[in-house]
Amino acid sequence: MNQTPTFWQKLKTSRIVRFSLYVVGFVLFVILMDKVVMPMYVHLGDELEMPDVTEMTVEDATAQLEQQGFSVIIADSIYDANYPKGAVVEQNPYPFSRVKKGRHVYLVVSIGKKPIIMPNLFYKSPRDAELILKSYGLELGSKNYEYNDFAVEGVVIGQSYPQGQKIKRGAKVDITISLGPFPTVKTVPEVVGKSLNAAKKQLRTLGLRQIEVEYEERENILPETVLKQSIKGGTPIEEGMKILLTVSKLPPQEDE
Repeated sequence: MNQTPTFWQKLKTSRIVRFSLYVVGFVLFVILMDKVVMPMYVHLGDELEMPDVTEMTVEDATAQLEQQGFSVIIADSIYDANYPKGAVVEQNPYPFSRVKKGRHVYLVVSIGKKPIIMPNLFYKSPRDAELILKSYGLELGSKNYEYNDFAVEGVVIGQSYPQGQKIKRGAKVDITISLGPFPTVKTVPEVVGKSLNAAKKQLRTLGLRQIEVEYEERENILPETVLKQSIKGGTPIEEGMKILLTVSKLPPQEDE
C-alpha cells in the first residue's frame, strides 16, 4: 500500500535544501583553508620584522641578522662618501618589513670615499697645474725650479706624486718648473717676482753662492717675493760675485 510523503520528506528532497547544504559546506571549506590549512602552509607564525642594519659595520649587521635566523649575502660594494668603509649602505628586504625566517638578506657595503687619481701635470703652466689640482680636491705645495734641456722655461717638469697614483683628498703636491735649457754662458738670471727660495736655488745652480737678502714692507705682495736684484739679469757671472735681493714682507700689525 502506497503512503503519501510527509512534509519533512518533501523538504529534504527539495532543491532549496540541497543548495543550502552546498553553500554551508563551501563556507566551511573556505574558513578551514583560510584559518588552518594556509597558515600551516606558509608558516605565517614564523614571520619576523626585518631589523634596520644600515650604518652598522658589515660584521655587526651579519651577526645580528644571523642571530635572528636570516641568511646574509653581500650583494655589492660601492664608493660612498657618506658612509665609512665597511658600513652597510643598503639592505633588501627593507627595514621593518615582515619577512619569513631564514630569508636571504642582501647588503650593499661602503668601501669609503672614492680615491683621487693623481693627474698628469707635465708641461702645464704652474697656473694651469694649480687649477687642475684644485679641480681634483688637491692643493699646490712648493714650487721648485730646475734647468732642463728638453723643456721650455715655465712649464712643469716634475710632480711629487706620479700620475695615476691614488692620493688622499686635500694632499699637497709639489711641482718642479723648468728654467729652460742650461745656459752655455752663465749670466745672472732675472729672479724678480719669484719666491726667495726659488731665486736662491736658481742663483746657486749657476754658481752664485754669495746671496744677501734685505726686506721691504709691502702690504699687497705675497711675503718672501723678490722685489729687486742688485745685478741686472743677463749680466755675465764672475767668480766671487755677490748679489743682493730685496724681498717683500708684511708690515707689522697694529694693535686694535
